[in-house]
Amino acid sequence: MTDHPCNGMTKAQRATFERIAISQPPYAGERTLTALLARGVVERVHRESRDPISGFTFSWWEYHVPLPVHMQWCEWCSEQPENVLD
Repeated sequence: MTDHPCNGMTKAQRATFERIAISQPPYAGERTLTALLARGVVERVHRESRDPISGFTFSWWEYHVPLPVHMQWCEWCSEQPENVLD
């Protein structure tokens, strides 16, 4: 059996990882995100966009799961019982 990439982490950390893995916003506190970054199961990318009219610059962080970690998570998911969400 394949281990979940967040094996041994808290329920909140695991839920945040799974939201990021399906391209959803993390909706998590800084400590949770820091733990995921430290473990290497997510990466953070800084993004910027400039409004062409006002010149105002927007910036934000995006979180992604590295491909090898995502593949491990997909493998773990494939080994779970069909009714895991029930």
